[in-house]
Amino acid sequence: MAMALFAIAAVSLAEALNVISLTVTETIEDAELREQLRAVMLEVTRDPNLTAETRETEPNEQGLAFRIDIERLELDNEKGESLANLFSVKVTALKVQSGGRKESLDSASTIVNPAIF
Repeated sequence: MAMALFAIAAVSLAEALNVISLTVTETIEDAELREQLRAVMLEVTRDPNLTAETRETEPNEQGLAFRIDIERLELDNEKGESLANLFSVKVTALKVQSGGRKESLDSASTIVNPAIF
């Protein structure tokens, strides 16, 4: 009886450690993805020659690619004056699957005035 109880406890402990390990791995992968997404966003928004376009990066060694959508914005301030040189930037992280299919993982967006940098 004691041996059976010990075996059940050992198996339960092994399962709990496995779940913790998987959770930590997923958390690390999510953090790496967010950091790469942030890096691409910073690179794009710091370009002084920003133009409206849509482009996609080549997949990296983890199979991640990034779609970059840049649109020109026409906004007015409270006084009705046009705010010049504003762009909406959206970066989407894509996981390239077998067969070339792409799965959207996460995205980030911002409004930028390239003349500021």
